[in-house]
Amino acid sequence: MPVQMPHPSLDEVALSAVFAALSDDHRRGVVVTLAADPDRELPCTALSVPGSKSTRSYHWKVLREAGLIVQRNTGTGMTLRLRAEEFNARFPGLLPNLLHLEGITPTNPTPEAPTPAGPTEPNPRP
Repeated sequence: MPVQMPHPSLDEVALSAVFAALSDDHRRGVVVTLAADPDRELPCTALSVPGSKSTRSYHWKVLREAGLIVQRNTGTGMTLRLRAEEFNARFPGLLPNLLHLEGITPTNPTPEAPTPAGPTEPNPRP
């Protein structure tokens, strides 16, 4: 019987958990790789994360618990998919800015965050 991984509701995810997950270079690299084509699901073995199997599993767990990825059991392995659309709804602009900072242009970009309503000019000083 396949083991189903727990995935938090993004309403439960704190921004501090996201930043903690992205603070590691390897985990950030996984997110950037997945975000470059957010509709694609990759086998865990296709992602270059150094270390033992338990170390890689730990990285997947941190990313999953931060709400960034969906990890799915395929019977003989695991696949990862970025929760791009949901994540952008919860934290608008974070993923596009991360990709921009990493110099990546997504092949299938996620929708832009809505522009806040209101004045576009800063309030003048008195």
